[in-house]
Amino acid sequence: MFPSFFTTDKASTDHFADLGDGDELLTMQNVHIAHGDKTLLSVNAITIPSHKLVAFIGPNGAGKSTLLHTILDQHTGSGLTTSGQITIQGRSMDEVLGAGHIAWVGQHERFELPLTVLDYALLGVTPNLAWYQRPKTAHVNRARHLLHDFELTSLLSARVQTLSGGEKQRLAIVRALMQDTSVLMFDEPTNHLDIRHQRFLLQYLHNLVRYERKSILVVLHDLTHAHRYTDEVVLLHGGEVIAQGAPDTVMTADQLSEMYHVDIKAHKTTDGLVFV
Repeated sequence: MFPSFFTTDKASTDHFADLGDGDELLTMQNVHIAHGDKTLLSVNAITIPSHKLVAFIGPNGAGKSTLLHTILDQHTGSGLTTSGQITIQGRSMDEVLGAGHIAWVGQHERFELPLTVLDYALLGVTPNLAWYQRPKTAHVNRARHLLHDFELTSLLSARVQTLSGGEKQRLAIVRALMQDTSVLMFDEPTNHLDIRHQRFLLQYLHNLVRYERKSILVVLHDLTHAHRYTDEVVLLHGGEVIAQGAPDTVMTADQLSEMYHVDIKAHKTTDGLVFV
């Protein structure tokens, strides 16, 4: 259940060492995203801590994915009006993104290139290579380790277009992990995964925070998973941040029931709370 590669080559991570060393990772101030007269996101002020697995939860249309896309400045040419300021430890997002400090997996990754599974995983190292360089043996070995961890070893030579939805999702996650960044962001990464692979992934991300001090932001729909595996939860509704803090503090049955407009109960089990 635990990753096999938690000791990484120091030389490959030195240029990321100064990002995320403080207590505060990211701040958003007076951020407003709208489409015409419709407000999609309105955040007066929020601070995301470093070295935590932070989950964004809330009903459909709450603004979870919009918030991540806003951080990544993915609204260009989308017809949306945007305003506000987002910084990572005082740096502009343009600087941080341009330096390749953040790895990202969206909801709808594209698998159109005629690549094998191994080749696709190695795309994760291309931001750190010159145009004339090819992945080194160490990169290939690490890709093989990750593909083994995510049970894709038997598909190394398969074309990515032939994979199932769950296999593609796991491969996209491997590609992001290959970037070896200190910050990772995932928009609904458990999509298409069966329950075993969902639990493995979330435990895996939890261990990356614990053992490698990564900072991870993730959109989740499964409330039980959000409570069980994350360090902090941000609850959104109607494009606004309703609450932020430890799962036990934010994820009360009363508050969740109000936000989701359905009766939600939390049942205690030996493994923690289960929300139904």
